[in-house]
Amino acid sequence: MWRPIDTEFYSPRLPVSIVDVEGDGVGLRTLLEGVQCVVHLHSIGTPNDFLKVISQGAAVPRYVIIDGHGTEHGLHFREETGGIDSPVLKEGCLGPELIRERANLPDATVINLTCLGGERRMADAFLAGRIRAYIGSRTCHDGRAMRLYLAHLIYNVTVRNMSDRDAWYRAVRDTDHPDIDLLSFYHPDGREERFSREAVEQARA
Repeated sequence: MWRPIDTEFYSPRLPVSIVDVEGDGVGLRTLLEGVQCVVHLHSIGTPNDFLKVISQGAAVPRYVIIDGHGTEHGLHFREETGGIDSPVLKEGCLGPELIRERANLPDATVINLTCLGGERRMADAFLAGRIRAYIGSRTCHDGRAMRLYLAHLIYNVTVRNMSDRDAWYRAVRDTDHPDIDLLSFYHPDGREERFSREAVEQARA
């Protein structure tokens, strides 16, 4: 697991990688560095670049954040970039079948910020890579709300020392946005947890 010297500082940093597939990797890096992370930014050019990153094995950091665009077919690539590795794409997307074959991210938590990244097939694809947990959205969401959620989530981990599951739950609750309520948390055994705003309101009553 990637452990840069920053993890040994007086105020230690959390190792995170951003896998930027035509997303806003630079903006996300700034956000994450503001909540005590040391960030490795992967600017993905082709589908095979992405597959290399998700198959890196022991070099993976504790958290892997995927930013880009998703459809019901998988992770979307623009024609001018996807065309380089076009045989691996279906409907312009890198699907969960190939991701499942290549995923090797032992003990990492994968946070997929793409639309529909929390659907069961995509979650199972990454879980096959021996990850610790997987978080993704079951809908096409508001990108601004997703960034607020991510700030809450990482703050819960770095400052509140919460487990991944508890950090996910509190971040969804505190973001208080209907799209973010549709973020699923997948345990390493494949069990899916879904947030219930109704249950929160009942507990407060």
